[in-house]
Amino acid sequence: MAEKKEYQIKVQGQLVSVTEEVYLTYYRMKRRELHLEEKDAKHGVFHYSALDTAEINGEDAIPDLTSPRVEDVVTDKLIAEKLHQCLAQLDKEEQELIFTLFFQNKSEHQLAAETGIPRMTIHNRKKRILVQLKKLMEN
Repeated sequence: MAEKKEYQIKVQGQLVSVTEEVYLTYYRMKRRELHLEEKDAKHGVFHYSALDTAEINGEDAIPDLTSPRVEDVVTDKLIAEKLHQCLAQLDKEEQELIFTLFFQNKSEHQLAAETGIPRMTIHNRKKRILVQLKKLMEN
């Protein structure tokens, strides 16, 4: 009688008994992986994982140029806080005009149509307020 062959694969340093199908699939995958590594080496492909050490993941050593720098985020936050403090120093009508134009994204034309105030008057007020805000921000 033919003796049934036992198939084993190494998992985390331990030999584990598996079916013939699992054994063949596992070693096909291993061979495919080895083939791709050989192909990459032949073509000079470099993987970030080659930079891995016990303490550092190789990918972490590559700077993320798409993310904003921490310094920029902090600076933006400080400028925004300063701007809100300066806006609070404006009188009520000036605050409403700036809020409507810049925070509600209404155009001068829309605001003129809604309020009946001429567009040039709104424009001139906006310019005057922005100059005032600039001076407050510089102090």
